[in-house]
Amino acid sequence: MNEKVKLPKTIINVLDNEIKQATMWLNVAQPFTTIAAILNEMNKKTFDSDLFWWINLPANQWKLIDALRYGYEAEPEPRWGIKAGKCYMKDPENWGFDNIASQEAAYWTVKSAADAMIKMLGFGEVVDLNKEG
Repeated sequence: MNEKVKLPKTIINVLDNEIKQATMWLNVAQPFTTIAAILNEMNKKTFDSDLFWWINLPANQWKLIDALRYGYEAEPEPRWGIKAGKCYMKDPENWGFDNIASQEAAYWTVKSAADAMIKMLGFGEVVDLNKEG
């Protein structure tokens, strides 16, 4: 594995601190023990958080093991856009569209908000602008 593991930004923000605390007394070469220490610290502080539930999923624990072994970085923030045909919404206030999915394209970080705009427009589809280019 040559690439760093991509983790949600909210996970990284808390995880960076937890890893620093956990690895003070543990060797990162022992990822299972490190994750157990992170979970133990989190149990004390953030039992009700999304992070606690994210980190308790077995698939995510394997992802964390890879992150500890190979490094990690934040995955891109969600950018949901509206596409009609080959055009992308650029100006939601004036319902303007352009034929390029650029950085200037209008976007929503919550998919349901983009879905609501589609309902209001009566046409189009919600697309992940991170994948569209």
